[in-house]
Amino acid sequence: YVRDEESGAFWSATPGPAPGPGRYETRHGIGYSRYRYTGRDIEHELRLFLPESDPAQVALLTLVNHGQSARTLSVLAYRQLVLGTLPEISSGSVLTERDAESGALFATNARAGVFAKSVTFAALRTAGDTRAVGESYTCDREEFLGEGGAMGAPAALRRTGPLSASYGGGMDPCFAERLTLRLRPGETATVIALFGEAESAGEAREIVKRLGAAADLEDAWERALAFWRATLSPVEVRTPSRPLDFALNGWLVYQALSCRMWGRTAFYQSGGAFGFRDQLQDAANLVAWDPQILRDQILLHAAHQFVEGDVLHWWHPPDDRGLRTRFADDLVWLPWAVALYLEVTGDEILLAERAEYLTASPLVSGHDEEFLEPRRSGQSGDIYDHCVRALDRAMTQGPHGLPLFGSGDWNDGMNRVGKGGKGESVWMGFFLYAVLGDFIPICESRGDDARVRRYRAYRDDVREAIEKDGWDGAWYRRAFYDDGTPMGSATSDECQIDALVQAWAVLSGAAPAERARQAMAALEERLVSEKDGIIRLLTPPFRHSTHDPGYIQGYAAGVRENGGQYTHAALWVVRAFAEMGRRDAAARLLEMLAPVSHARTPDQVQRYRVEPYVIAADVYGEPPHVGRGGWTWYTGSAGWMLRVGLESILGLRVRQGRAFEIRPCIPDSWPEYRIQYRPKDRDTAFDIHVRNPEGKTGLVREARLDGEPWPLVEGAVLVPIDDDALEHQVEIVLG
Repeated sequence: YVRDEESGAFWSATPGPAPGPGRYETRHGIGYSRYRYTGRDIEHELRLFLPESDPAQVALLTLVNHGQSARTLSVLAYRQLVLGTLPEISSGSVLTERDAESGALFATNARAGVFAKSVTFAALRTAGDTRAVGESYTCDREEFLGEGGAMGAPAALRRTGPLSASYGGGMDPCFAERLTLRLRPGETATVIALFGEAESAGEAREIVKRLGAAADLEDAWERALAFWRATLSPVEVRTPSRPLDFALNGWLVYQALSCRMWGRTAFYQSGGAFGFRDQLQDAANLVAWDPQILRDQILLHAAHQFVEGDVLHWWHPPDDRGLRTRFADDLVWLPWAVALYLEVTGDEILLAERAEYLTASPLVSGHDEEFLEPRRSGQSGDIYDHCVRALDRAMTQGPHGLPLFGSGDWNDGMNRVGKGGKGESVWMGFFLYAVLGDFIPICESRGDDARVRRYRAYRDDVREAIEKDGWDGAWYRRAFYDDGTPMGSATSDECQIDALVQAWAVLSGAAPAERARQAMAALEERLVSEKDGIIRLLTPPFRHSTHDPGYIQGYAAGVRENGGQYTHAALWVVRAFAEMGRRDAAARLLEMLAPVSHARTPDQVQRYRVEPYVIAADVYGEPPHVGRGGWTWYTGSAGWMLRVGLESILGLRVRQGRAFEIRPCIPDSWPEYRIQYRPKDRDTAFDIHVRNPEGKTGLVREARLDGEPWPLVEGAVLVPIDDDALEHQVEIVLG
């Protein structure tokens, strides 16, 4: 906040919670945000960023006095402290103090378990030649906000005078700091606000000292921006679609890395946990940017598998407390990720890496999940053993010969479809068919002939079961309830068709071509709404189904999985269209899903109502909220949009770490596109230029490498990746 001490007027440096009467401009960039304000003859800019390696948020506020007289302004920084799960639980055990050595405010919670020794800190400083004429603080939230806690009009800003210097325990804790400045006409002042958490008081003091100087902060700012430029540099694209360029050139990588992989938290889900299936997919979808991320993630997840083969659905570091469940698909994502990693890198050494198994009490009959703290079992296995142990456990068969649904099968909300132990998942059939197909060659390479025979037989049985009982006549059913009633059928009262299973009918390669075409045609007719800009997950939504599918029915109709667009699955729909050769539809729908496509006009902005620079997990699908964005930032669809755009449309895939393939699947209307590809940790680069002069077909007609004719391999261009410190020109002509 900024307060004019003569008039008593105050306003926030951001457009909320106490906007001033002037003009605000907000810009979000990769690794930073800027807020500019002009009003009352004062101009200020607030920069927010995170240093590359310090666990602190930096807020840098620069103020300029454009008036004709001197101004006395106070800058106040306020933060509520939780240091636990919920403030009403933790506030009584939070202890605050002012550190005599650094002048920073410290807070600890001795009852915070594994975080009990952590020190949360804040510091408000002037920078450069700016000198404060007054400074004060309080750690009492009631004092700062006043009775009722009004963020838009805190009590501390409605009165003159310093804060009380209160700290200690037994209060509603916060960090509130105040600096008062005197600005002559035309003068500029800079204030630094730091906020973070360190492992000790000593580390906190070092961070405050290191970041408390303007010169050091400018260096930290430049290094933070340089870090993100380097992180994003392996792939850059230029296409005729500006919405796709915005998404693929930075924002989706930024979302997937900063939110999903590292923070694992966001406004809608302030968790911090690893999801077994979640971060494996995120890491896999970043494989073109950095395959090491996927390798590390595979090793981490293998170490969160039980001796019995099942896994923690999610867990919290550092003590690994998490949820043991009966989810069907969790098991299969590890071999899925390993097969992809080997395909991209050729690094078979991974299979020999070892990870220890967990042990814990098994789930008792009638219990679908248990939150627990597992123990190390003392037993370990190589990554191959972890994968086959998971697959062996996942290869179940129900009354129709399909895999059991368990307490979920990717759609967590359908957690009671198979609660009785007999419900089956058609989608799991397709998914297992695909993953087993990818993993069988790995088994063959290791001479595991018994598993090869068993896996092939299971694939054949599942495919036959899907075609016999999974086909509904015009599309594939979603599942069978415990009593054998189909879900996702034309005879269903709700959820007559589900996008997930139709897309995987294509992606798995299990469905006969004609049935796959029929299924996708039904999906296109009933679930794709280009008018509304969405691809619904299912229709009609669950409202009062005679069968209980699970907590999905607790969502309002059209919200999240319950009949809205669940973007994760919508991207698999796009990938399926691309694999079918539906090039125009695939590119058109991918652009439709791009975040900025939902906010091109003021009317769209008012309807969408969420950030247009990161992708939303869901978009509402039923009146009166059709097209409204839901859960943003924390969504695996960020990584999947990256991969679908790069692989399925632009056709770039890395093969065995030795070459990359270009197999374009662009619409006829695209005259050309370019990819700048700089393989991670390789001292070489490729400028890939694909032209479509005839505008008729996606087939490659000719290719050149550094001006010389280059042969085609099964209709694609395969270019070796040599570490030769050169930039190579790849020219491809379609026709």
